[in-house]
Amino acid sequence: MMGLQLITAQTVINFDASSTAGTTTPPGWGGFMNVSNKPVDGGAYQFGSAWGVADLIAIVDTGANTLTLKPNRIGDTDPYWQTSGVLEGNKVMDATFYIQDDNLAATSFTFNGEVISNTLNSTGLSVPFVSTAFIKVFAADYSSFTAYTYDMSVGDFTIALDASQSTAGQHIQYGFEVVGVNINSDPSFDAAYDALGSIVVGPNMNLSVDEASESKFKIYPNPTNNHWNIVSNSNLIESITVYDVLGKQVATLIPNSLDASIDSKAFPKGVYIAKISTVTGSQSIRLVKN
Repeated sequence: MMGLQLITAQTVINFDASSTAGTTTPPGWGGFMNVSNKPVDGGAYQFGSAWGVADLIAIVDTGANTLTLKPNRIGDTDPYWQTSGVLEGNKVMDATFYIQDDNLAATSFTFNGEVISNTLNSTGLSVPFVSTAFIKVFAADYSSFTAYTYDMSVGDFTIALDASQSTAGQHIQYGFEVVGVNINSDPSFDAAYDALGSIVVGPNMNLSVDEASESKFKIYPNPTNNHWNIVSNSNLIESITVYDVLGKQVATLIPNSLDASIDSKAFPKGVYIAKISTVTGSQSIRLVKN
């Protein structure tokens, strides 16, 4: 792990699935793919190009404010990519889901988030999956870069960059990367593909715990066995939508009051995201069911 330095950052960036930050056109989250031969085939680099976010595969849920990253899979049956009847594809794909914001060059900032779950499993594959959250500092001509990374183990993360670690004119990217062999896209392999797991990322809720407690909402008990109580310190709670870590909506409430209770007895144990909306906006809160 690199880049976790004890510095005071001028800018705090918390993961936001709907962010429109950045200096590229259009701004916001984008995708890039680097493709190489597998080590058994010599490992030579093949090409790199912009890549559709959905094709990375990166599943963005702006409602739950989560990102789900899954092993790479390409719907092209050409033998360049995959062999008929074989789960493992023929290339190593390095998928990057990122925001580029060159205005961050020569400034101090942190990139924050939470790895809510990580079930990636490369058992039986010739190349293990490698997944990271990162800040990358590219040279002005993109000929080289320095990466500061987090290995995507479950929990909150903060990656920090000091102003001295970049200079004006360099390119700054932050986001997530999954490297591994591509998986056969034939529907007969769907179950085997799902068994390879995924990574679910959300914002680092602890960055705003004090603010939420003092000026927005109180949530108790959390974790809970039976129910969560939510109390607004100011505005009426218009709606609450609860999502599981895969982005599936599991409950909706319309309290129109300063408080509400979410019955969790039928929920499986795990982590949930509650999007709480008032007239002044919305906030996502992490809930834990024991």
